[in-house]
Amino acid sequence: MITKGRLGARAFIVGAGVGGLAAAASLAPFFETVEVLDKDELPDRARPRKGVSQDLQVHILLKGGELALERLLPGTRAALLAAGATDVRQTGDVSLWERDAWHPARDLGHSQLMMSRPAFERVLRRQVLQLGNVVIRDRSPVDALPSDADLTVIATGRGDRLLVDVEVPATMLGIEVNYSSVRFAKPERFRGEGRFIGCIPQPPDDRYGLVCPVENDEWLITLCSRFGNRVPGDIDGFRAYAAALPVPDIAQRLCEAVPLTPVRTYRVAEARWRHFERASGLPSCVLPIGDCISSFNPTFGQGMSVAAGHAIALRDVLTDWSGPLEGVASAYLPRAAEISRQAWSLAAMVDLEYPRTEGERPANFDKFVLGSEAMRRAAMLYPEVQLLRFEIGNLVKPDSAARSGPAARLVAREMARAGGRSRER
Repeated sequence: MITKGRLGARAFIVGAGVGGLAAAASLAPFFETVEVLDKDELPDRARPRKGVSQDLQVHILLKGGELALERLLPGTRAALLAAGATDVRQTGDVSLWERDAWHPARDLGHSQLMMSRPAFERVLRRQVLQLGNVVIRDRSPVDALPSDADLTVIATGRGDRLLVDVEVPATMLGIEVNYSSVRFAKPERFRGEGRFIGCIPQPPDDRYGLVCPVENDEWLITLCSRFGNRVPGDIDGFRAYAAALPVPDIAQRLCEAVPLTPVRTYRVAEARWRHFERASGLPSCVLPIGDCISSFNPTFGQGMSVAAGHAIALRDVLTDWSGPLEGVASAYLPRAAEISRQAWSLAAMVDLEYPRTEGERPANFDKFVLGSEAMRRAAMLYPEVQLLRFEIGNLVKPDSAARSGPAARLVAREMARAGGRSRER
């Protein structure tokens, strides 16, 4: 239900990607009109657009992101399923080979929705427009901050230009990730299979592969590498790269699959976390969201879910707000930073295990790696640890949940065992 005019007459959002659409849902109850502006033509069907340069790659909506979108836009899960999203049960429909072993197949009581990025956006645009007071204007480039808005949200992603002159401390990692994707029609024997497959070898092996079931009973298959190692840009080379992975499951599906697109390649040189909560000179009543704040190694699939989490943080601030809107930033930005912090910690600590990653390793880095490895091994043994690891990694629970409770004690026991084995050697 819209409570019109509670905080202001007009809010602007620049950018109609997932972050911008989530922001529109968070603002709609508090402003008479919310206008979302995007420079692209926004298609009525699920097709790529220029402003999302990686939208032909695999995009994963983490469980925490799905729950956040459902809170912002009730009925989103049902709408995604109706549009063809694949409901992947954890872990009954998942085959994940991590470092040296397959994850155990257990019922964790969760499932995740998987579909292509253009299809995600199309569903979310329709959901947002149903709110009644949101207007989405495509082919509307914004070259300067609007002067006639009560509140403006910047959701222009990694390539943000509107806030480029603001002095913002940043944490940077040189990750040099390269990844390539192809959309495939499934061969007959795999029709109807909703299995997600991941192959994540032990660092410093920088190969990586994902099979993601998407709408129309098709696959989006992504192969990844780092630094000088590159996934070939032709379909035969793509198949050969998959065949060299430590497990054969991805290559087996590629053998008979029919490519529906060329090999699409994308490169990300760095991960960046801009600490707007410590910035000086941020224009009044202007808020960043999503990738404008933090852009991660995209192969961890965190971007859409972090943006949705930022939108929840903004909505929670506005729900109890009674003062001038100029003060919203100081309340919202620390909450957004905490959401970014957890996602950054999960991704960056793995990135930093690769010796060629550029960036400062924290003083406790070796201890963190040992703890992370102990949790992975404990998850192989104990269902409750596997569930907790999934929920933290999917931003359902805070990472502080790993420091207390029965599952945490099982992880500590595994760390002690590892320490004993190390001393024996």
